[in-house]
Amino acid sequence: MGYKHKCVIDAQNRYKTLVRMLLTEKGEQIQNYEMLEGESLVDTIPPVMRPYAGMAGFISPRWDAGTSAWVEAATEEEITAWEAEHPAPKKPEPAPTVEELQAKIAALTTSNQMLEDCLVEMAGVIYA
Repeated sequence: MGYKHKCVIDAQNRYKTLVRMLLTEKGEQIQNYEMLEGESLVDTIPPVMRPYAGMAGFISPRWDAGTSAWVEAATEEEITAWEAEHPAPKKPEPAPTVEELQAKIAALTTSNQMLEDCLVEMAGVIYA
C-alpha cells in the first residue's frame, strides 16, 4: 500500500482541497474526505494560493483541462475586493547596520565611563 495526493475540484472546475489517496490492490481510496455531488479529482499539484495582496498565486483557482493548468477564475473586481480585505503585512523595521550598532556601543561606553567618574568623585567628597 502507498499514498498519493489529488486535487478536488467542484462542478465549475474550481479548486476545493487536496486529498490523500490510499493506493490498494482494489484501486485508489480517498482518505478523510467525502466527495460531494459535482466534485471530481484531478491528478496534479495544488495551485499556489495568494496569501495577501502583492504576492503571487491564485485567489480563486480553476482547473483548465485544455491546458492542464490552474488559471485564475476571479474577475478583476473580485481580485481588487480580495486585496482590500487581505492587505500586505507591514514591513518590519530594518535591522540596524554594524556601523550603527558600533556607534551605539561607543556612546554607551562613553556614558558609562562618565557615570563611573562621577561616582568616584562623589565617593571622594562623601568619604573625605
